[in-house]
Amino acid sequence: MSYRYFLILAAITCSLLPGLSRNTHADEGVGLSVKAGTLGLGVELSTSLLPNTRLRGGFNYLSYSFDSTISNIDYEFEPEFNSLSLLFDYHPFSGTFFLSGGAYINNNSVGVTGSVSPPNVPTPYRDLAFLADMVSISGDVEFQPIAPYAGLGWRSNSGETGWGMALEFGVLFQGSPDVTNLRINAPVDVNNVSEVQDFLAEQEKEIEDELSRFEFYPVASALVTYHF
Repeated sequence: MSYRYFLILAAITCSLLPGLSRNTHADEGVGLSVKAGTLGLGVELSTSLLPNTRLRGGFNYLSYSFDSTISNIDYEFEPEFNSLSLLFDYHPFSGTFFLSGGAYINNNSVGVTGSVSPPNVPTPYRDLAFLADMVSISGDVEFQPIAPYAGLGWRSNSGETGWGMALEFGVLFQGSPDVTNLRINAPVDVNNVSEVQDFLAEQEKEIEDELSRFEFYPVASALVTYHF
C-alpha cells in the first residue's frame, strides 16, 4: 500500500473528528447497506450485539483485468473478488466513529493467461521449438481461504431510524499469492518435459512477485444504509 492511501485516510478521519463523540446509541437496531469500493459492489446486514458494538455480515463481488509483461511474455491478469465477510464494529466514543475487525471467507482469485512470440522465447529455451509454437500459458492465483481484516470508519446514523451513509477504510490480509495449475497450452502436451517444468517454475515465481501487492489489500468503501 502507498503512503498516499494513509494520507487520504488520515485527512478523512480528521475531518470527521467533531462527530466522534455524538451519542447515537450505536448498539441499537438492524441495518441494511449497499456498498461500493475497492472490493467491488456488495451488500451487508448488521445488528446490535453488545453496548456500542455491531455485528456485520456481507457479500462483495468485483471482476476486472489488467496487462503486464514478465520475461518477454505478455500476460493478462483477471482478478475476481468474491467473498463473504463477518465483521465486528466497536464505537469507542458511543458515536459515529467505529473500529472494525473480523475476517473474510476469501474466494478472491486471479486468472492468468500469457502468450509469447517466437523472437521473445527466453534465451535458455530458444532451442526448444515447441515453446516457439505454443498457443498460450494459463493458470490461477489463489490466496489464503480465511483473510483477517482490520479497519475503521464513520457511520452517520448508527442508531437512528432511516437512511444514512458510511465510510470505511482498512486492510485485508490475504496472504502471499500462490500460483496453481500453470501450464502451457499447445497442440502437443509438453508440460511433463523437464525443461518446460523448469520454465514454468520460473514463471510461477515471477507472477507471484508481480502480484505480491495483493497480499495486504487496501479496502475503501462507501455505503448507503437504512437503519430499522
